[in-house]
Amino acid sequence: EWVGIQKAQFQRLGIRGDWDHPYLTMLPEMAAKELEVFAEMVEAGYVYRGLKPVYWSLVDETALADHEIEYADRKDPSIYVRFALRTDVDGVFGAGFDISRCYTIIWTTTPWTIPANVAVAVGPELDYVVVEYEGRRYLISEPRLGATMSALDWTGWRVIRVLRGSELANLIFVHPLFDRVSPLVLADYVTTTDGTGVVHTAPGHGKDDFVTGQKYNLPTLQVLTGNGYFNEDAGAEFVGLRKDEGQERVMERLAEVGALVGRTEIMHSYPHGWRSHDPLVFRATVQWFVNIDNNHHRERCLKAIDSVSWYPSDSTNRISAMVSGRPDWCISRQRFWGVGIPVFYAQPSGTPLITGQSVRLVRDFVAREGTDAWFECDPSDILPKGFVHPETGETEFTKETDIFDVWFDSGATCRTVLEQWPGHSYPADVYLEGGDQHRGWFNSSLMIGMATKGRPPFRQVVTNGWTLDDKGRAMHKSLGNVVSPQTVIDKYGADVLRLWVCSTDYFADVKVGDKIIDQVAVNYRILRNTLRFALGNLYAVEPVDFEIENHAVEYAELSDLHKWALHKLNELVITATAAYNAYEFHKAMQAVLGFCNGFLSAFYFDVLKDTLYSSAPNSHDRRSAQTVLFEITSTVTRLIAPILPFTAEEVWQKLRLVDKAVSIHLASWPESRPTFQDHDLDSRWETLKGVRDDVNKSLEGTKKRLELAIDVAVGPETMSLVHPYLKDLAPLFLVSSVNVSAQSEAGVSITILGPAEGVRCARCWVSVTDGGEDPAAACMQGCSRTWQAIEDTVSARRLPI
Repeated sequence: EWVGIQKAQFQRLGIRGDWDHPYLTMLPEMAAKELEVFAEMVEAGYVYRGLKPVYWSLVDETALADHEIEYADRKDPSIYVRFALRTDVDGVFGAGFDISRCYTIIWTTTPWTIPANVAVAVGPELDYVVVEYEGRRYLISEPRLGATMSALDWTGWRVIRVLRGSELANLIFVHPLFDRVSPLVLADYVTTTDGTGVVHTAPGHGKDDFVTGQKYNLPTLQVLTGNGYFNEDAGAEFVGLRKDEGQERVMERLAEVGALVGRTEIMHSYPHGWRSHDPLVFRATVQWFVNIDNNHHRERCLKAIDSVSWYPSDSTNRISAMVSGRPDWCISRQRFWGVGIPVFYAQPSGTPLITGQSVRLVRDFVAREGTDAWFECDPSDILPKGFVHPETGETEFTKETDIFDVWFDSGATCRTVLEQWPGHSYPADVYLEGGDQHRGWFNSSLMIGMATKGRPPFRQVVTNGWTLDDKGRAMHKSLGNVVSPQTVIDKYGADVLRLWVCSTDYFADVKVGDKIIDQVAVNYRILRNTLRFALGNLYAVEPVDFEIENHAVEYAELSDLHKWALHKLNELVITATAAYNAYEFHKAMQAVLGFCNGFLSAFYFDVLKDTLYSSAPNSHDRRSAQTVLFEITSTVTRLIAPILPFTAEEVWQKLRLVDKAVSIHLASWPESRPTFQDHDLDSRWETLKGVRDDVNKSLEGTKKRLELAIDVAVGPETMSLVHPYLKDLAPLFLVSSVNVSAQSEAGVSITILGPAEGVRCARCWVSVTDGGEDPAAACMQGCSRTWQAIEDTVSARRLPI
């Protein structure tokens, strides 16, 4: 049902796709191909099973990978806990001093992990002090001494001695709540940016802690169940308490035994699940992983990044940082839906069976029976009769209940889609998604593509920002600031919504609101009216549309005005095409709008309209104008087609062109025409246009402008450019007569000489002198005949656009 609804919405938005043959993630062929990809990674040595601390969602009761994490501010307890000294063989605290009055102090914002503590860690290259306060001695890092004493509100202390962290290796402390030791260990990750410089170490609930625990052979205590309750490892008095309730009880007990020496609250950035948005914990659990450094995989991925085109270019830094810093990929999830991890466990030993052969047995089974069959069948339904585990010789098996991380599913689409759907092949031309996918889809696709194919799964990657309201706020129903695409479509049509997208620099965050959409609608009307004007004038006297093959004027026979228009059009093709190739759609639209509004509407159409309105239907002037109008309409329509597909198609169907494509979306892309390129002409006409702008300013508000005679005085340099066009100046300046005179200084001076000689034509409003005894009547007769023929044709073929 929802696939159908989404397809209909995508089609209404004008999105191109093979809608009759979509790929769906739960199709058997998708899952089977994913299992084939997994088999290849198993055979290449990427996959292993291990005990490691991973991000864990207590709400979803599953492990999460690093790229599924988002950070949000959270208020937590901030506590200082003292650990009593048990052994000091090197006399660190001072020979002869009462060992029962010696301690170290740790700081933590996760008090619930105190029951899992098995050590305290110091930095071997850091300086530490033994400080005495009220007859007791404490070990703290020297750089954190002042901050710690201030936090505890201790005054009157004194430093006994200073030592390097490496000199403390033989100290042994005691857990504050349990009768077990917490030895001091050395760890390079200890810093002095916060805390006391002595780090509470719980290998079951921290990545660095786990590594240290492995190094020192420390026990890994996992004190929480998957749904957030304290278990037996937390100690009998805490078993069964919910995490937050248990945390409060831990702090109460620390206070009761005198170990809680300081407590406050801290607002800090804390990891949350990006789906459930719940605060996460680290739990050391047995999971399936992809070894990111297998066979120099990380280095090969980083090198491959440079072979891909990234838009914007600085996103290269983002993906490189994500790949450089990512840990091994935890690919198992504790879910009841998805693609099952195809592993068997021999019984009773529990030894895993995971080989390329065994995975492909599951692949073939899923291809026949579907994805759910893995969960519903017995191992004997998949494994050959009498199958024996190659290592243990056991013949009874159970199945893995975990599923693949969805990012493994999505990353594998570089194979499951590209290698199975018609018209696709590996690698993809382009991947497009939001910036967060540098740690998500882009990343997982790169990991799988490089591991199985040895090259990136994409040639180009385009990243978009987020959509915010017009005040720059994220959209939320609670704020009432959500702009619904459907609302915009209902009011303006899908093309206006698409134009908004492509009028923004979507590489960054973009804003949208009613006023912004209204302005986009204005720009849309500019484009639409430009095309409407052009289409409306592509008519001849005969009751047929203007056909470029039958009525066109050769380029060499066009006036310089029309040649300049074609030069401008060619520049637009070059600029817009380059912008499209760089996925900078806003630059393409800026170029098109600038051409339509700044050149066509403000200048070219303004000059052209009297010719189109009054010239004889088959005159050279009118056919020249139509020739260029046709080229402009055909080209601009194709340039806007990717952005305004519905409008472009509407224009295309009204445009008469022999053997044209049945749809504009099947038409060829406009190419640069060297014939149209003339920079000298461009320079001359930019000067003429500048003179025209000065004339317009001088005549602004003048009545009966078309009847006037004016004098235009220009400097010597401008005179040389204007002189060849003296006969073109009157229609260019929209007056009846122009006299050009020279002046010594640069610039332009305009003088109104008064009404031009001759009589005014009632149709074209220009003063005329030619035409026998009654020039006005002669001109009027010609203009009216032309106007009536055009009007009859247009009325008969009124364009819906």
